[in-house]
Amino acid sequence: MHHKGIFLSLVIALIAFSCSPNFQNLMNNSFLQFPLVEIFPFHVNNYWTLFDSNRWCNNVLKNHHHHKHHKHHDDDDDKKIIKSICDDFPPNVPPPDTNTTSYLCVDRNGCCNFTTVQAAVDAVKDFNLKRTIIWINTGVYYEKVKVLKNKQNVTFQGQGYTTTAIAWNDTANSANGTFYCGTVQVFAANFIAKNISFMNVAPIPTPGAIGAQAVAIRISGDQASFWGCGFFGAQDTLHDDRGRHYFKECFIQGSIDFIFGNGKSLYEVHPIILPDEAMT
Repeated sequence: MHHKGIFLSLVIALIAFSCSPNFQNLMNNSFLQFPLVEIFPFHVNNYWTLFDSNRWCNNVLKNHHHHKHHKHHDDDDDKKIIKSICDDFPPNVPPPDTNTTSYLCVDRNGCCNFTTVQAAVDAVKDFNLKRTIIWINTGVYYEKVKVLKNKQNVTFQGQGYTTTAIAWNDTANSANGTFYCGTVQVFAANFIAKNISFMNVAPIPTPGAIGAQAVAIRISGDQASFWGCGFFGAQDTLHDDRGRHYFKECFIQGSIDFIFGNGKSLYEVHPIILPDEAMT
């Protein structure tokens, strides 16, 4: 029993260290230096492991605190460690609406209005003349998102294209066509995206593969603009389907036909690179 107690104490100590602010800051700072797919290329499960680490740490430490609480009611150290997962959520988000702008908030951990991007889009008033800014907290949102024609004047506001992303893994085969496999599909006019990535994490196709097109975003509305965004995929990454669009200081990665469509767009972007170049 004595050896078991020592082993349990060592395990708890290691968990506490891995969940400490210093360790988490080290991991976060290292992660922020690179685009998402450079660290975990095309493996969505790894994204979830990374972004669920804080939740896992909080749950483990909370259980540890509950166990010790019965023995040491006056242990102030535990009170300093235990935090709600929403304690660090930015204050005053979302801000109050104005005469010209409405605000919605998305957080995977449930710290504000919605936990999915699609739910926030669905909540936008139809044919709204006001701009609706959807503030999206750090994380990978593994979902398909459609911004339909009646959801005009919408902005996706991420927290940085290396830390906020919408990802899915459809291909032309799985979605019954290239036009339908996009992770995000925008049909509404006046769409804006800032500081967020759009990813299709389907595996890189082998040469000659049929139906392996994997679109990260399809843009079919008019006058969309993208500022500081990332577009990640392999074949057919960015479907600039139709309309007039603007891309400023964005990062685009792909291979075959990775920018295609009939859109009339202006690209003022970072170097556009192939997947193999991103890994070197």
